[in-house]
Amino acid sequence: MRALPLVSLVVSLLVSRPVAAADPAAAASFANIRPRDPGSELLLRFGGERSPTFRAIVHELERSHVIVYVEVREDAAHPVGGALHFIGAAGGLRWVRARVDSGTASRGRSFEDIVRLTAILGHELRHALEAAEAPSLESLDEFARYYRRIGVDDRHLLDTLAARATGASIESELRGGTGTRAD
Repeated sequence: MRALPLVSLVVSLLVSRPVAAADPAAAASFANIRPRDPGSELLLRFGGERSPTFRAIVHELERSHVIVYVEVREDAAHPVGGALHFIGAAGGLRWVRARVDSGTASRGRSFEDIVRLTAILGHELRHALEAAEAPSLESLDEFARYYRRIGVDDRHLLDTLAARATGASIESELRGGTGTRAD
């Protein structure tokens, strides 16, 4: 528990630091991945700096025709987790929102396990990459059908084995393991 004030200080300094200050080239390269809040900027920066798998997914998304809005929801009513939501498609582009739930309304506690939250974001970004690979996603119904076809459907949750493996690989890399790159 003694490390908590130090962790909070480091996280608050990272969150308050502009993305461009971390790496101007990396910040400028975010054309398709659009952080919506300081928390999402922190997770993108943390994952990009420390996980080869995370970096590879970001690189692939930046070359895709999918625009990903990333947000961190700090709300105790929603447990730690994530989701990818279809927003729409037009002009050859697809828009999705990757959301990470921190499980708490406390900004200081939101990023106590930044590794877990970054792995969740990596999992959701893998889903966005899957959406980029789909032949057609023009509606929410097509989006749901696609994920039912390629993934695991337990009636209330659409997921894929590739996204699960990606999240696990990113978490391993961030915790100091070697990870295993999921395709």
